Amino acid sequence: MGGLATLLKIALGLGAVLALAATWSSYMQLELLGRTEFSDAEADANDIREGAIGLAQIFTYVVTIVIFGVWIVRANKNVRALGAEGLRTTPGWALGFFFVPILSLWKPYQAMKDLWQASCNPPKWRGVLAGTVLPAWWMFWLVSNVLGQISFRAGMGAEDVDEWIYATWIMLGAQVLDLPLFLTAVILVSQITNHQEEYASKTNAWG
Repeated sequence: MGGLATLLKIALGLGAVLALAATWSSYMQLELLGRTEFSDAEADANDIREGAIGLAQIFTYVVTIVIFGVWIVRANKNVRALGAEGLRTTPGWALGFFFVPILSLWKPYQAMKDLWQASCNPPKWRGVLAGTVLPAWWMFWLVSNVLGQISFRAGMGAEDVDEWIYATWIMLGAQVLDLPLFLTAVILVSQITNHQEEYASKTNAWG
């Protein structure tokens, strides 16, 4: 569990670094679009930079989602092995609800809240108060995804400079929000993993 969590935190850290790079790149694009004139070479360089960072982000995002998914399922199985009963979501659906329209707005948060509580005290998890990092992470997750969708659609439909500036500003907002999103995700993964390992160590549940 610890090795998987470490791998996930590395992936999240790389995502944060790329979010910083993308924020800088979007700022540079706004600076370019704000000029009265710019050369074809400058436009091409901007497109290459934006494309390279975008591809790196997509690759990192896919890898992170895969690792995060495996971690969620394993962490949910762990708390059951440690004695937690009555969780509202199965290990499979704790991951699956992220991909179900409408239900993805609250079901993954509900599953993660149960997981966090059960990781602290598996037999008596219902009486555990959820940490403040959990709602913060979920808020950043929802807002970042909404802004990302708006930015993608604005960019796909942009035909003039003003529309590209609008799309870039929205993208910049999404990228800025990605930084606290990755940070709170790292904290969340660390807390859940540490709670499970501490409880297992105290009870000798894993030998």
